[in-house]
Amino acid sequence: MSPSTRRWLVHLVRVVVTVAAALIVVRMIRWNDYWIVTKSPLEKPTYHDVTEVRSVGTGNNYGGGVVSVRVTWADGRETPAQSAVRREGFLTLFARTNKPLFFAMMGACLVPIFLLAVRWWMLLRGHGFEVPLRRIFFVTYAGAFFNNFLPGSVGGDLTKAILASTGEQRKATIAGTVILDRIIGLSVMIVLAAISLTPQAGFYWSPFGDRRLVILIYGLLGALVLGYAVYFSPPFRTLVGLLPFKNTVAQLDEVFRSAREKKALVAKAAALSLLAQTAGILAIYGLACAMGIPGLSVVKFFIFEPIIFIVTALPISLGGWGVQEYVYQRLFGDFGGMDPNHAIALSVLYKLTLILMSVPGGILFAMGAARRRSEAAPPP
Repeated sequence: MSPSTRRWLVHLVRVVVTVAAALIVVRMIRWNDYWIVTKSPLEKPTYHDVTEVRSVGTGNNYGGGVVSVRVTWADGRETPAQSAVRREGFLTLFARTNKPLFFAMMGACLVPIFLLAVRWWMLLRGHGFEVPLRRIFFVTYAGAFFNNFLPGSVGGDLTKAILASTGEQRKATIAGTVILDRIIGLSVMIVLAAISLTPQAGFYWSPFGDRRLVILIYGLLGALVLGYAVYFSPPFRTLVGLLPFKNTVAQLDEVFRSAREKKALVAKAAALSLLAQTAGILAIYGLACAMGIPGLSVVKFFIFEPIIFIVTALPISLGGWGVQEYVYQRLFGDFGGMDPNHAIALSVLYKLTLILMSVPGGILFAMGAARRRSEAAPPP
């Protein structure tokens, strides 16, 4: 296969992957209002367009099993169910949202992406990779796009590692910078949540709050300190030397050791993380303001959002759908005093905002903006 043909095939695959990803993401969006029906605790909830349900009434005793609701479908059928909850689709959410503020917050979501790109670019340069910031921004932007349909934030990190390591000799080192980049971000999130919680820790520890939130945040902070101490302890250092694939392990370990050996570099990366997360949290707070949610407290956003970022980073569901809505309802609804429906609506609107904001990243990926400058574009 000639180099020209190979380049064309790579370009074609890139376009096909992007189009497929975009279709998956668009199909994830629930445009119209819908019902979530749970027939029993053992069955998964089912989603139905609002036009499929005629009414939902009080449940009766069916065969000895007490149900909470009775769903009457559009065709006249009746189904007993444990619960039936109506949710607003994107069109309804958007209809009652302050449009200028919404679009301003959508644009503001680009600020964290740029700051995170600068953070990773600094880590790459600190480990001997001279790469243009422009390319790292496009790679990070593409990673944000792929986060929409891959499990958690891990999918986006994997995309970043693959794109950035193309044509490089020290692939493990680049992968290590992606992991270190993520660790620094998570660490700053935990510290930010702990600092924001501290002034209100007494309330959440009292009978009026929930001690589990205090235990969770300070537990994560303790785990962070313990993990750092264990990694640099003599026994663990000995264990690292015994691992197979010594070249790969050595490249990764060199990057991870920079957390202690390159303190100035890590401090700058942590500062950028703080700025990025602050910008992201304020953008979400702005979306809540655009929705007109009453009784908002920006401090609670700085307590809850780091936890939400951490949970949704885990590869639990595609794009964090379902998981993010549940965590928003638990934190903002149960602990933050926000109406649970408003909390879920905010989660959905934020997720849809990220999707719309990241679509250009997918387009740029399809156009080859994330590839190395030395990679020639397919000839006309």
